[in-house]
Amino acid sequence: MARSPGVSPRRTPRQDRSRRTVERILDAATRVLAERGYDGASTNRIARAAGVSNGSLYQYFPNKDAIVVAVLDRFADHLADQLGTQIEATMSEPWEVAGRALLDVQIRLFEEHADLLRIIVEQIPRLGPFDKLAALQRRLTDLVRVYLLLNREAFRDDLDVDATLWILAETVGMLSIKYVLDRPPIPHERMVDELAELVIGYIRG
Repeated sequence: MARSPGVSPRRTPRQDRSRRTVERILDAATRVLAERGYDGASTNRIARAAGVSNGSLYQYFPNKDAIVVAVLDRFADHLADQLGTQIEATMSEPWEVAGRALLDVQIRLFEEHADLLRIIVEQIPRLGPFDKLAALQRRLTDLVRVYLLLNREAFRDDLDVDATLWILAETVGMLSIKYVLDRPPIPHERMVDELAELVIGYIRG
């Protein structure tokens, strides 16, 4: 399903001044969304927080949803950069250590941006496909596939790599999101330890 043209930017900034204006709008939108949530974030509030006129805002974005999608796209880029850095830093570590470190960073990033995460969960089904988040998930899945294949001898004999990848992605993703949004009385480190044990127990057998 293609994303509606109504949530695409009106025009792409090409000059430095225009790019700075768009960044100010997105920074302001991130703050307003964090403070007031999706329903309380209006284009008027975002424009005021960015220090620009409504006319300037509408030069780049046709409506609030287009701004929200741009904010979330930027968030996905940030996640990709941070998780990619973590993967590169731990690639030479034992798979159990590398896996736990990746879980730790993922949950910390979700915690730092819980307001945006809630908007992704609640609003993206209505706004349409979130291409950058889907691309990030594919990238992480491919990297986990490499870990599984490189360490195949450490896992149970009947391990089905494709089935395992899907189950791990859905289970880890769902539990991480629920943990951050529902805030159960579980300390961060305990949550990471328990989730790591769940994953290790499942694939080691």
